[in-house]
Amino acid sequence: MTHPNSRDLLSQGVAGAQLVRVAREVASVVSSHAEQTEQQRTPAEPSLKALREAGLFALGTPRCYGGRGAGVRTAVDVCAELAAGCASSSWLVGIAYGAALFASQLPDEVRTAIWTSDPDALLCGAANPSGAVTAVPGGLQLSGRWPWISGIDHAAWVLLGIVREDRGRPERGLALVPASALTAADTWHMAGMRGTGSHTALAQQLFVPDEQFVSFAEIAEGIGIQRHPDEARVVFPLSINLPLVGTGVGIARSALELVVRDLAGGKRSVSPLHSHTAEAAPHQLNVAQAATLIDTATLHVRRAADEIDEAACAGRRPDLETRARLRMDGSHAMRCAREAVSLLLDTAGASSFSDDSPLQRAWRDIGTASRHAALSVETSRELYGRVLLGRPLPHTDVV
Repeated sequence: MTHPNSRDLLSQGVAGAQLVRVAREVASVVSSHAEQTEQQRTPAEPSLKALREAGLFALGTPRCYGGRGAGVRTAVDVCAELAAGCASSSWLVGIAYGAALFASQLPDEVRTAIWTSDPDALLCGAANPSGAVTAVPGGLQLSGRWPWISGIDHAAWVLLGIVREDRGRPERGLALVPASALTAADTWHMAGMRGTGSHTALAQQLFVPDEQFVSFAEIAEGIGIQRHPDEARVVFPLSINLPLVGTGVGIARSALELVVRDLAGGKRSVSPLHSHTAEAAPHQLNVAQAATLIDTATLHVRRAADEIDEAACAGRRPDLETRARLRMDGSHAMRCAREAVSLLLDTAGASSFSDDSPLQRAWRDIGTASRHAALSVETSRELYGRVLLGRPLPHTDVV
């Protein structure tokens, strides 16, 4: 039996296909500014304008506030398309999608303050708890540092991960604050994903009203659908993480296209056994294996996204074993994408590591993105194995 207020998955799919086509068009814009985005370590202004005008920062914004209210499958496919043009721009869209899903769990008066004047408002955040939290009348007072918040330079609102005390017990969650109340410290100096502008937020005795805090336990228990029954339930944390896997898949697809085009175009071989690289069986096998790994990644992340969308529209939370498997799906997909890029670089050769090579950027970007804590294969594999074997897990709301 489906939830009485579930969305029509068929109509969602039609709207999603339109958004994916839009993303494909925007990818050409962000691609033309990808080098500028990387050099200035934040998205180039023309890229930001194109993303905003296409409504891609509003993928996760509720429809009642003029947003897209997109499902996870749509967000995954949109991010994959964008990553073919600029991985950092794609990542920012994925982050904005997840942050909007988080914020959509808040009460209506807070949501109205966020989106009534600007449905395309860019939200971002850091889920890992940080900073010092003090309970004060009517809310919380925050001070400290929250590192690596992608898009903070261009955000209207920021979600800060904190731990507060609830009846003497620690309660992990997110506090929503206006970006104007924070200082962004220039700390994002990384090998890959340079254009995400993932700087550090600084706060000093910042007051946050109680209604602008939501705990991870509340999200896991369905506080959003309780407050807003006409919307799909957020399957926490899987709904938030999977679009970032879409970025990894898009990076790998772009690398495959570049290498195939180069080899099919007659790239000469450095081997004395063949005149052209495309004639060499080892490189044929590398390309085939990379393509298969990308297909594997695509199949895993789409299966996970479809299952999450189905559960969200039905208003239910998948059981623990399913959640562990879906987390494994995402992590495994990202690892497959990274392995595919590595194989392609073996075939493309040392020239691909030139500073002006898009393959070199793909190598750095996938190497950085695939090691995001939420996508750790090591952690996901252990969690899934424990669940399958009936071993106990520590109490946590983030699985």
